[in-house]
Amino acid sequence: MEANVMRDAVEIEEEYVRLDLDSVSEQFDILPNAPYVLSGLDTLSPILVIDNKLKLIGHYEETIGTCIALTEEDFLYKRKQSSSYS
Repeated sequence: MEANVMRDAVEIEEEYVRLDLDSVSEQFDILPNAPYVLSGLDTLSPILVIDNKLKLIGHYEETIGTCIALTEEDFLYKRKQSSSYS
């Protein structure tokens, strides 16, 4: 019984990272499906390598407010639901 209580008490915490690449995309042509590698996310200077050609060293900024991230599937599902009510 205690094992079940302990297992249920474990809380998984997720963190999401938002990459602001607007200024980079103005200077470099980045293909939509270009392979990329993120490393050092647990450091103060995370690294993003895009297509083994472009290496970016970043930094963290604390944000105030809420950022909503949706997948294309989420958008299509919501769109389908709203059109069925019309």
